[in-house]
Amino acid sequence: MGPQVRAVYVSYDGALDPLGASQVVPYILGLAARGARMSLISFEKPERWVDTGARKALQERLNAAGVSWSPLVYHRRPRLPATMLDIVAGRLRIRRLVRGSGASLVHCRGDIAMAMARWARLAPQVRLLYDVRGFFADERAESGSWRPGGLLDRLVRGIEAGNLQSAHGIVVLTETAVSVLAQRRPSLPPLRVIPTCVDLSLFSPPEPGAPRDYALAYSGSLGTWYMANEMVAFARVASASLRGRTLFLTPQTEEARRAGATPDWAEVRSVAPAEVPRWLRRARAAFFFYSPTPARRATCPTKLAESLATGLPIVANRGVGDLDSILESEGVGVQVESFTEEAYRGAAVRLASLLRDVGTTARCRGLAEKRYSLASGVAAYHDLYHALVREASRPALV
Repeated sequence: MGPQVRAVYVSYDGALDPLGASQVVPYILGLAARGARMSLISFEKPERWVDTGARKALQERLNAAGVSWSPLVYHRRPRLPATMLDIVAGRLRIRRLVRGSGASLVHCRGDIAMAMARWARLAPQVRLLYDVRGFFADERAESGSWRPGGLLDRLVRGIEAGNLQSAHGIVVLTETAVSVLAQRRPSLPPLRVIPTCVDLSLFSPPEPGAPRDYALAYSGSLGTWYMANEMVAFARVASASLRGRTLFLTPQTEEARRAGATPDWAEVRSVAPAEVPRWLRRARAAFFFYSPTPARRATCPTKLAESLATGLPIVANRGVGDLDSILESEGVGVQVESFTEEAYRGAAVRLASLLRDVGTTARCRGLAEKRYSLASGVAAYHDLYHALVREASRPALV
């Protein structure tokens, strides 16, 4: 694979956040285990930083793997000045770490991290890997965070365009996102589709004969683009025909109850992230609905990988990432055609057929092993790291 890669990984999500714990730290540890010399810059929220036990435990894990951790403080308000303050701090830290470590690559997780690296005035041979986690401006405009076409919207879209033009390599979560980026930059640099992955040793099917207390399970946040009312309406219909209760695992328990998840047919609870695999193993199927908007073309839900790894077939709506070309063609789920009771009943009937198929659990797990395993994701990043560094080391053509 060539000489050791030295990389600075920049995440605007905190390593102590649940998302950072599942989607940042495992990749960094995996890359370090493959021989990459990793430095991590993360922006930690004050309320998590005060948990000294969690902070010390993470520091020890990173130290043991030879990873250098350089945390910065995440600022929330006022929104725009706070973000700009963080960008300036990140820019300076990236520049210092790249110079001090001799890094030849900066891995930027998301648009804000990429902007920091672009503005760090790095040497021309340092490669910038733009890890596109979503279409940020589309997401914010669709969620109502700002007005489409307004000053902030135009500013962020300009940053996104600059990020795309400056990237030496790109990672996206979905094949659908590739076509969108190709319209924005016809000549794309080296690109990989690496979907959201999970540790298959944590998420696994239950033992044969283990009790399945719930017909359906939803795991994750509610609100914004998560369609709580529609999910509850579907689950009520499907639970009746599948003869089982529905489990909602969510921090927004009151949101689920307001949407109609009542105790007579549903159980609503909030559990620690480490407890999610155990609860999923008690279900027979999983489900989730996202608002089918343009921003969702870049989405690969973490709950997709978690559910498949647990052996659960999935019910989802159309228009989300690559799901339209995966769930039904791979025999691992069904899709609702519309948000109507008739469509919900039809999806429940097709789901019941999948649940009667003795091969469904194995197909779900097999697809997770093939496409969504942490090991395969780490390997894909590692290969791209080396490709970008080799490209930078080639003599320029005269």
